Amino acid sequence: MDMTHLALRILIGALSIGLALALPVAAAPPVNVAAELERLMEQYGFEIRGIELTESMEGRAEGDDLVARLRMLLDDFDHVIVQQQSGGVERIIILGEKVAVVAPPVDGDASFPSEDEAPEDAEDETPEEPVVLPTQREGTSHAVSAGLEGANGRRVQRVLLIDTGADHVVLPASLIVPLGISPNDLRPQSIQTANGMVQARLGTLTAVWLGDRRVGEVSAAFIDDARLGGNALLGMSLLGRFRVTIDDEQNQLTLTAR
Repeated sequence: MDMTHLALRILIGALSIGLALALPVAAAPPVNVAAELERLMEQYGFEIRGIELTESMEGRAEGDDLVARLRMLLDDFDHVIVQQQSGGVERIIILGEKVAVVAPPVDGDASFPSEDEAPEDAEDETPEEPVVLPTQREGTSHAVSAGLEGANGRRVQRVLLIDTGADHVVLPASLIVPLGISPNDLRPQSIQTANGMVQARLGTLTAVWLGDRRVGEVSAAFIDDARLGGNALLGMSLLGRFRVTIDDEQNQLTLTAR
């Protein structure tokens, strides 16, 4: 074989390799979200709340990393992935499909308080910057300190266990009076907690303060103190407004605005 033929073969081989490398990698075909979630749930043993919201929906799932795969699969849904201290997935909470938020039209006659009239310590209720709070360990759970604001600006500071299995912020009934809430403003209702359904009286807190961040109009469920064992729970009526990250190693809760 002469040098010319050898050079041509090397050139053709190099071109073939270059073409192969340049070809785009085909994306994974869409899958049924509910069916893939059920498969992963059976394989890895985590719990799912709200899987019925994914019926007939399609998504994509790629890769061997479970959390990354779940995030891709649920990209079109507002959701919370609760991880174990070991890094595994403990629970997934699906809140619903993502929707575009459209600001309501402003009435031309509407008036707004001036800067001087606004409360001095009030902050934006949907901050762009993440809220980062230190957590305290309560066994295998995390807890944070939060300010509970009731009627007429009354505020009570409490430590709340982070409980993504609770639909509401859950508080002992003994806080109803300190928060200035009238029992007539509460309605009886069964609510879901991580420990099952319980009877409660449901109302609304004027705000919950997370450090210097104010989150307004948060639903709260008041339960007999004995049923709570002295605890209070930070549930999904507040957590559901954010993307939630719990860092076990740093003992830190990060809430990012949706």
